[in-house]
Amino acid sequence: MFYAMRAAMGQEKNVASLLAQSVKHEDLGIKAILSPEEMQGYIFVESEQALDMRHPALKVPNLRGLVEGDMAFEELKKFLNPEPAMSNIVKGSIVVLTSGPFKDEKAKVVRIDETKEDVVLELIEAAVPIPVTVKGDQIRLIQKEAE
Repeated sequence: MFYAMRAAMGQEKNVASLLAQSVKHEDLGIKAILSPEEMQGYIFVESEQALDMRHPALKVPNLRGLVEGDMAFEELKKFLNPEPAMSNIVKGSIVVLTSGPFKDEKAKVVRIDETKEDVVLELIEAAVPIPVTVKGDQIRLIQKEAE
């Protein structure tokens, strides 16, 4: 059975590792713990038996509780093989920066480094074209290159 558990925002990885350590020597039937980056505030647990949040091993800091009911494996498949962040981005695309000093600025993709997942951008609204190198997860695609 798969369960969703609520965690404090931004603390999902910490909660997952603390939970893994605390249930390591307990016989709760927990087989796997998943903390996907796309799903903030939640972690997923695979267990052979029903989980009881009153168990001392489940008293982990920043763990807020158990979501009612269990989940189907099909709902979790999309988190196991996520689509690469840069799969849709091509040279000449228009993107928006989502973090960093140029947040919310529009830019044009000049070059893509697939191995490092870096993208070299040229800011559109800048008076002087400045090449800016950012990670692929720091941008959001607005418009693909016109073909």
